[in-house]
Amino acid sequence: MLRDTVVHLLRDNFTEAKVRGKKRFLLERQQLQSLTEFKSQAEVIGFLADSPYGPELSKLPDSVSPAEAERTIGESLARTVENIEASAKGKVRQFIIEYRRRYDARDLARLLVFKLQGRPWEDYATTRSSLGTLSEKQLRKLYNIENPRDLIEEMADQTLEGRLENMQLESPSPDKAALIRDIIVGWGDERFYAYASNELTGRDRTICIPIIGSAIDLGNISIILRGKLMGLADIRSHLVPVYWKLDAKTLESLLTAEDIQQTLDRIGAHRYYRRILSGSRQKYDETKSLAFMEVLAREHFAKLSHEIFLGIPYNIGVILAFLVLKDNEARNLSAVISGIDAGLLPEQIRPLLAT
Repeated sequence: MLRDTVVHLLRDNFTEAKVRGKKRFLLERQQLQSLTEFKSQAEVIGFLADSPYGPELSKLPDSVSPAEAERTIGESLARTVENIEASAKGKVRQFIIEYRRRYDARDLARLLVFKLQGRPWEDYATTRSSLGTLSEKQLRKLYNIENPRDLIEEMADQTLEGRLENMQLESPSPDKAALIRDIIVGWGDERFYAYASNELTGRDRTICIPIIGSAIDLGNISIILRGKLMGLADIRSHLVPVYWKLDAKTLESLLTAEDIQQTLDRIGAHRYYRRILSGSRQKYDETKSLAFMEVLAREHFAKLSHEIFLGIPYNIGVILAFLVLKDNEARNLSAVISGIDAGLLPEQIRPLLAT
């Protein structure tokens, strides 16, 4: 542990100091709540003028669409991460690159779903993440592959091919599209978990694994819930075979639950995840949707990240915590802009925020 700290002090002190400096500019919970009271997108953009998003947002015309404003926020996030990556060295720099590969999985998930839905490249191109490591040329090449199975083979590996092997892909319903997305995102999280487990050591690994491991657990729970919702006979083959707090016994009880309500009841009683998902059954009964799962997961990741900043400095966990919080902030801002554009009331927007 002492050796790890000394290494970080000598090699990564400047990068970690930069991260802590940038953290001071993250929006507070009360500020995000206040944004939901605004009546227009222009007011939100004006409020953000003095924030790190200001330079990019100030270039947008008054008539900018919500989608373009959200994309600009995403591009600002990407520039922040790239700025940190540029000053990082050695293991920290590689860690950031591996973190960004998670966004590749999200991009690939959207690419496959858009392709299966018969939508043109232009629709997909506006949704791709600015943080991914795949180039537009690489993604366009994939989009031009007509056969879905050939596309999966080209874009991923045998692991992901196996998880999608028994699934009917053509013309997916919204629920199936969401399931395909969750499976591919889970595959990306699995790659990141393998990197953290195999390449990080000491305090770096100990502090990072709770966030990365719970992402896999919550992703598997989401896949099980969607599988129950769709009445799938075989859900297990779609899961990431890596477990952090979701032990084999609990997993089996979720897979054998009679329906989605019983699944939510069982996970709501789990010794670790009950503090995160204890009210999930009620949320599902009220909304008949699983959209709340993403918000609950992001709230959990944000809580773990704040705890990291309260702990011992000089470890890669500080970098991960900031990346998680910055990504969460960008998603919250997108939710505010989308909600205002849709004419939602403040009390309807606030549940969409992970604070």
